[in-house]
Amino acid sequence: MSETNPGPEAALHGGTLESRLDALRTLCASAERKPRKGTNLHIHTNESFSVFRSPTEAVWQAVTEGVAVLGINDHYTCAGHDEFRQACEIAGIPATFSMEAVSMDRDAEAAGDLTNDPGNPGRTYLCAKGVTQIPPDGSPAIQPLMKMRAALDARNREMTGKVQGVFQSEIGEDGPTWDDVVGLTPHGNATERHVSKAVFIRLEELAGTAVPEAVAQLCGEDPPDDDDATLQNFIRAKLLKAGSPCFVGESPDAFLDIEPMRDLFLAFGAIPTYPVLGNPVTQREEDIPALLARLEKINIFALEVIPQRNTRERLAEIVGAARERHWPVFNGTEHNTPAPAPLLVKNGLDPEFLPWFEQSAALLLGHHRIVEQGEPGFVNADGMPSITDALERFERFSRAGREVWEEVNLSSE
Repeated sequence: MSETNPGPEAALHGGTLESRLDALRTLCASAERKPRKGTNLHIHTNESFSVFRSPTEAVWQAVTEGVAVLGINDHYTCAGHDEFRQACEIAGIPATFSMEAVSMDRDAEAAGDLTNDPGNPGRTYLCAKGVTQIPPDGSPAIQPLMKMRAALDARNREMTGKVQGVFQSEIGEDGPTWDDVVGLTPHGNATERHVSKAVFIRLEELAGTAVPEAVAQLCGEDPPDDDDATLQNFIRAKLLKAGSPCFVGESPDAFLDIEPMRDLFLAFGAIPTYPVLGNPVTQREEDIPALLARLEKINIFALEVIPQRNTRERLAEIVGAARERHWPVFNGTEHNTPAPAPLLVKNGLDPEFLPWFEQSAALLLGHHRIVEQGEPGFVNADGMPSITDALERFERFSRAGREVWEEVNLSSE
C-alpha cells in the first residue's frame, strides 16, 4: 500500500469520504469476483491505529482476498463505523461493527496474574461486538469512555514531551509535537503507536534516506532492519515501552474494572466479548473451561481469537470449550501495526474451525438484524441472555445472520 501507488487505489485514503468511496466503486466495478470464504471480525483502521489508512482501504483488501464477512473493531471509538458501513455496502460484503478497550481485573492484578495482556497483570482486553447504538455525547452512558480516552491522551501527550527532550539531547533537533501526533488521526484518537509514527516521520524530515542511522542515533542502538514498519516498532520499543526513557505509566483513570466495562458495552447495544490470548498461556487462561465459567458469572458469553497468534492445538481447545457451551467465537487479525498482512490466515481457514467461525459471524450479523427490528439482541440490556437455552439462542441468531449474509451476496451478484 505505497503512498506512490497510482490510480484509484491511491484515492482509497486521504481526500474526502466521497472521494474514497468513489474510488472503491471504480475498483469494485472492474474487480474479479472471487469465491468468498473466511471471516475477519476484528480489524483496526486509522481511527485507532492500523496499516489501513482508511476503513475504505481495509474493505478493498477484503474484496481482493475474498473475505466473506468483515468487521471493524477500533480501540475506544466507533468513529469509523459509518465509512465502513458504506464501503462494505459498495463492496457487497456483510459487515459487523465493534469496539475494543482495556479493563482491569482487580483480583488478577492483586494476585499478579496475567489474563489476556501478556505483559501486565490484571489488564484485560474486552470487545463490544455488534455495536447497535452509540450513546449521545455527554450522556452518563458514554462518560466512562470519555474518561478513559482523556487519561490515555494525557499519557501520550506527556510521552511526546519526553520524546522532544530525547531529540534535543541525542540529535540536537526539535522532535514531533503533540499536534503532529494528533494530526495522524482523523478524529484525534491518538495512541502510543501514533507517537512512534510521529517520531519516524520527523526523522524522515531530518534525515531523508538515512532514517535507520537517525533511529540508531536517537535510540542508542541499531535497528534490526530498515523497513518502515520495523523502524516504527523499534522506536516504540526503545523509547516508549516500560523501562525506556520516554515511558509514562497509565493513570488508574485509563481502566474500568471488568464489570463496569461490560456495562459500558451494553450501553452500546453490543455483546461483551472476551478475546482469548491463547498463546502464550497465561495464569488466568491456563484452564479454558474454568475461564469460561468465570466469564459466565459476570455475564460474558462470547469469545474472540486471533488465529495466527495461536497454535492449532490451542485453538482447538478454545473453540471446543466454546462449542460445548454454544458460545460464539469471533475471529480476526487486528492489523494494529504498521506492517501489511493478509486478512485471511491459515488457522482461520482451517476446516476444523472455519464452520464455527462462520456460524459465529452469522450470529453477530443476526444480532445486528434482530436489534434493528426492535427485538432484544443476543444479550439483554442487563447482560443476561435474551434466550435462556444457549443452543436455541445460538441457532436463532445464526439463522437470522445467514439471511443477512445471503441477502448481501444476492445483491452483489
